[in-house]
Amino acid sequence: MKISIGMITNKLQSSNPILKFLENAEKFGHTIDRVIMTCSTGADERTIRAIREKVSLSIIDLNRPQYLEEQLRQRGISSQAAQTLLTVSAHGPNGRVPYGFNRNQVLMEAILKNIDILIFVDSDVIPSVLTLSNGELVLEEIDFVGEHLASLMGSAQITTSEYSGYNILPPARFDAMEDLLIGLQKDDLLSYWEQSDTHHCIMTQTQSGSMEPCTKVLGGNAGFRLEVFSVLPPFYSPYYTADDGYYLARGEDTVLSLALKPNGITCTNIQAMIFHDTYKNYPKRPDLIHDASTQERFYYACTGWIGRNPFYNYLLGGDPQEVRELQRKHLASGASALAEYTSNPRYLTLSDKLEISWNNLERYIREYNGLMDAWSEFAAKVFRQA
Repeated sequence: MKISIGMITNKLQSSNPILKFLENAEKFGHTIDRVIMTCSTGADERTIRAIREKVSLSIIDLNRPQYLEEQLRQRGISSQAAQTLLTVSAHGPNGRVPYGFNRNQVLMEAILKNIDILIFVDSDVIPSVLTLSNGELVLEEIDFVGEHLASLMGSAQITTSEYSGYNILPPARFDAMEDLLIGLQKDDLLSYWEQSDTHHCIMTQTQSGSMEPCTKVLGGNAGFRLEVFSVLPPFYSPYYTADDGYYLARGEDTVLSLALKPNGITCTNIQAMIFHDTYKNYPKRPDLIHDASTQERFYYACTGWIGRNPFYNYLLGGDPQEVRELQRKHLASGASALAEYTSNPRYLTLSDKLEISWNNLERYIREYNGLMDAWSEFAAKVFRQA
């Protein structure tokens, strides 16, 4: 049984937590066959050496797809399919590319290396959970790989869990909070956000939590029996451009989640809420009114949801124009109130970005259909050969 840890990152730096995950796996007696990482803006050589002292390492340079291209050619994948799988249509600044494309490079490398189980972690999480003990917040190391394997070696084909740490919604209280969340299609979090003056949007590991079936995958804390991708689609998330920059859509894991039930894939919530340093300055409490970095982090979360929603609603079915009009109406009110609350006029641009993203829906659909065709060829050739 070959187990790999996968991570997507722009630049491999000494602060990257991958070594913590390897040390954690070793501590609890788990053998990791390989670490697979994407990288687009360089890597720290000492960190590379430190990883390779412990485990085999694949670093995929997103700017140079020749390595994977040669492997695909050897497996009989057509040049057209290979180009679709390995080429992103537009790069953002600092090597940024869509999250779905990024994850697929790790996924393909793992499949081509005959890995059995791939566990994805993000570059801002660690193998510990945040717990509440006697009124104090405490970080507690867990058997991270073991938590995933306990279900993956049983009936689960996919394992996942939420995170502990600060929620992406920072503590706030302003008029039109509901409008903002409806416009962002996150209105299921309204009750939670309205109570943020009580819980301060901090999530902790629940001691009483038990493993249970679920239909939502969180990409930065997820384990896969790779055989599932013989029937599942790959990850997909788009990008869009505005006058002030290049924006990545969130939700590549959300899109994948929609394919679980139709394909009969079993997914288990393992209740291993690894710590996520959402604002990169824990334990400092996010301050949406006064802190520029909190405002920026939340702004990009909003633009990410805006990028996700048109294609997500297309997959859900229904009348996309009706959804668009609803979101446009509510986001205009919500973004205006948020800009006033934070004294940050940048939030006013969210309404324009919603229009831009919806105007790109046909491109999103075209990209996805092309990706699906290419992945079908990849899966048919690679899994048949295995």
